Amino acid sequence: MVQVDRGEHLRAGEWLDPNREYWEGRAGDGAPLRAFTAAVPAGARVLRLQCGAGADALLLAERGQDVIGVDFSMPAVRLARQAASERGLAERTRFVCTNLYELRHMLPEPDGFDAVVTTLDAIAWLPDLEEWARIVEWFLVPGGTAVVGVQARPRVVDPAVHTWERSADAVAAALRGTGLDAAAGALEGVAWTATKPD
Repeated sequence: MVQVDRGEHLRAGEWLDPNREYWEGRAGDGAPLRAFTAAVPAGARVLRLQCGAGADALLLAERGQDVIGVDFSMPAVRLARQAASERGLAERTRFVCTNLYELRHMLPEPDGFDAVVTTLDAIAWLPDLEEWARIVEWFLVPGGTAVVGVQARPRVVDPAVHTWERSADAVAAALRGTGLDAAAGALEGVAWTATKPD
């Protein structure tokens, strides 16, 4: 069983507030990543981590998937909810505002998703990549797939924003560390996919 709570250091602190402020200032600038979303299996129940304003989550919902999007920015979550309503996708989507490291408490659905989706730039600032990977593994059904899209934004950010300089290979190593089978993405826009063994 995966350890659910690793301590207060992941709930708040100097890493969280500057990053939330940075991303809230960019809540509406994401464009749908069509190639990236094509890697999600058809008919999958999808958990979209760090969804921002929900552009690709809504694209997945338009393709018929049921999607729960998660972001720590309430302005971004509001934009996603509004866009879902305007596009007639409110029945296929749900958007949750929470710190990623508290998600298992907010959405206690272990083995609940066919696909868990995010992008490299959305995880670049996280203080604990291994805990992120454990969260991904915890939510995947056996046989489910994690999809990690390539960098969607420039890596130059405000100096106050926590970032790391590790390669995409560090993401794959963290996923493999949970027992997932990680492989380089075969489609344009996909850095890695990882499958949870049956």
